[in-house]
Amino acid sequence: MKKLGIVALAVLFSIASAHAGPAPAPKKIAKATAAKPKVAAPLPAASTQPKRPFEAYAVADAADGKILEGVNVSLRWPQASLTKLMLAVVVMDRIERGVLHLGDRVTISRKAEGMGGSQVFLRAGETFALDELMRAALVESANDAAFAVAEHTAGGSDDFVRLMNTKAQALGMTDTEFHCVHGLPPAKGGTDNFTTCNDMIRLAREALRHPQILEWTSIAQTTFRSGTLPISNKNKLVGRVPGVDGLKTGYTRRAGFNIVATAQTGERRLIVVVLGSPESRIRNGFAADKFREHLLLQPAEPEDPVETTASGG
Repeated sequence: MKKLGIVALAVLFSIASAHAGPAPAPKKIAKATAAKPKVAAPLPAASTQPKRPFEAYAVADAADGKILEGVNVSLRWPQASLTKLMLAVVVMDRIERGVLHLGDRVTISRKAEGMGGSQVFLRAGETFALDELMRAALVESANDAAFAVAEHTAGGSDDFVRLMNTKAQALGMTDTEFHCVHGLPPAKGGTDNFTTCNDMIRLAREALRHPQILEWTSIAQTTFRSGTLPISNKNKLVGRVPGVDGLKTGYTRRAGFNIVATAQTGERRLIVVVLGSPESRIRNGFAADKFREHLLLQPAEPEDPVETTASGG
C-alpha cells in the first residue's frame, strides 16, 4: 500500500509540473556602454585682418578748412591730450590782450603737484615762468604743467574749463565739450572731453593764427627745470617728416592714439586729424602717409619706441 501511495504522489507531481509550463528564462542584463566624450568646438581662427588705423580721420586745407578726404569726420571721440591745444588757444588769447605775459611767474599748487600721467614732476610751492610751463604742457604733454597754467590763468581749473567751452562755442565747435584742462581719464562717474575731426580742424586753424603755439609745438627736443630734465615732443612726426611743424597728440586707453598735425610745403599748409588709432606707430604712419600723398613729402625717418605714458602719446 505504501508503495502505491508513493507512486500516486509521483504521478500527481508530474501532472502539476506539466500544467505549470516551462520555467521562465533568466533576464538578460544590459551591458553598460561608455558615454562618448564630448568634443569641444574648435576655436575660431585668429584674425588675419590688419588693425584699422583709425576710428575717424580727416585731411584739410589749413587756409580755408576745406576737408580734402576723411572718414567719420563727425564722430564724437574722447580727446585725451588734444585738450591742451585748446588750453594753448585760451592762454594766447589772454597774452595777446595783455592779461597774461610769457614771463609771468606761476606758483605750483598741491593740486597741480598731484596730477598723474605725463608730467614734469612739479612740487607745490615751486615757481616757473608761464613760457616754461606752456612748453612742458605742449611738448612733453605734462598734465601737471597744464593744470598749473589753468589755475594761474583763471584762478581755478573749473573756471578755466568754462573758458575752454566758451571758446569752443565761439569757434563753432558744436560737437566738442570740455570737462578737464588736461585730458586725463575722468574719475568714476565723470565724463571725457569729446570732439570730432571737424571740430579739431577748426581748433587747429585757430591755433595756427598764433605763431607762438606753432613755435612751442614744433620743438622736437628741449629741457625743463633749468636744463636738468630733458623732454621730447610726443608728436614724433616733428623732425622726422619734412614740413611737419606741430601741433598735438593725445592718448588714453579709451581714446586710443589721437593726433592733430600740420605740415607746410611752399605756400600750402595741411592739417591731418586721426582719432582712435590702436597704436602710436600706426597713427603716425597713417598721418605721415596723408601728408606725403597731399604734399609730396619724403618718407619719415624711423621712430623712437612706442610711448607708454598714461596720457600724452
